[in-house]
Amino acid sequence: MKYFLLCCFLLAGCSLTVRAPEKEKKIFKVSWSKNLDPKYESGNLPIGLGAPRIFQDIVYQGSLAGTMYAYDLETGRIIWSADEKTALNGPVEYFNDHVVYGGENGRLFVRHYLTGKLRYSIDLASPIESAPVYFKGRLLIYLRGHQLVHMDAETGKILWVYKRAVTVSTTLQRTSRPLVLDNKIIVGFADGYVGALSIEEGLLLWETRLAENTKFVDIDLNPIVAGGTVVTGSPSGELKAVNPDNGALARSFGVSVMAHPVLRGEQLLLGTNDGEVLLMSLNGEILKRAKVSTQPVSAVTWWKDHIIAASFDGSLHAIDPLSLKINDQFVMGYDSSSVFSDLVATEDYLAVYSSRNRLYIFH
Repeated sequence: MKYFLLCCFLLAGCSLTVRAPEKEKKIFKVSWSKNLDPKYESGNLPIGLGAPRIFQDIVYQGSLAGTMYAYDLETGRIIWSADEKTALNGPVEYFNDHVVYGGENGRLFVRHYLTGKLRYSIDLASPIESAPVYFKGRLLIYLRGHQLVHMDAETGKILWVYKRAVTVSTTLQRTSRPLVLDNKIIVGFADGYVGALSIEEGLLLWETRLAENTKFVDIDLNPIVAGGTVVTGSPSGELKAVNPDNGALARSFGVSVMAHPVLRGEQLLLGTNDGEVLLMSLNGEILKRAKVSTQPVSAVTWWKDHIIAASFDGSLHAIDPLSLKINDQFVMGYDSSSVFSDLVATEDYLAVYSSRNRLYIFH
C-alpha cells in the first residue's frame, strides 16, 4: 500500500502536459480576392484566359469587361483603373516605368505603371492575348491572327510584321510568349511548327514541325532554354526540345503537357494532361511523379518551398517537392474552373486568376 501511495505522490509532483495534435500548416492563405466576372446573358460563360502580373508591389489584372486594374499588392486597394472598352485577356509587360498590354480588338495600350496615364495606344488589327515581350527598347507583340509585330517601345513605331499563313482549320487559337535568344526570336505557331525569326528583319531562319496531329496542333507552350536546347510543344502532342541554331529535333520527352514547362536548376517541372506533376531531368528521365488530379494540370510553379499546381477540377495543390505529398489544397469555388495562363509567385505572395474571372492573392 505504501508503494502505491508513493507512486501517486511522485505522479502528482510531475507536470504532465497533453498536447493536441498539430495541424498541418496551411499554404493557401487568402490575403484578398476580386470578382471580375463581366455581366453576361445565359449561354456560354465568359472564360478568362489572362494572368496577373506583379511589379513594384502592384498587381495588374485586366478584365473581360474591358477594365485594367492596378491593385496594391498588400491590401487589394485600387491604385488606378482604365476602361479600355475591349476585353483584356492577356497579361501586362513592364518597361521603363510603364506597363503595356493589349485587347481583343487589337489595340495596344502603354500606361505609366503608377498613375495609369496613357502614353500611347496603337491599333494592331488582331486580338492580343499573350503578354508583350520587352527587350533592348523593343516590343514583340504576338497576335492571334498568326502575326508577330516588332515595334519601338518608346514611340510605338512598327519596325516589321511577320504574318504566317495557317491552313489548319481547327486550332486552339492560343498564343505563346516568344523567346528572345541571342539574335533570334523563337516562337510557336498554330500550324504545329516552331520557328526562329531574325530580330532585325523578321526573316524566317528555320522551322520545325513538332505536332503530328491534324487538330489542335498549336505550339502554344512558352518556349524555355534548358540544357542548351529550346523546350516547347503542343498540348496535343509530346513535349520536345530543339536545337536553337537550326531547329533540329534534339529530344522528345514522352509526355503531353498543357502547363507551361518550368526550369528549376537542372530539372523540368511539368504538369501533364493525365493530372500528374513530374520532375524530369533534361535528358527525359522522370525523377519523381505524383498523381494530383483526375483532370489535366493546367499550370505549375514554385512557391514557399512547394510545387504549386492548378488542375481542371478547379483546385490548387501545394505539393512537397521531396515526398510529393499534397500538403494543402484550395478549391476556387467552381467546377471546371482552372488557370489557363501563369501562376505568378513572389517571395511572399502568389497571384492566381481563374477561368471564372476570380483574382486571388495568397500570402
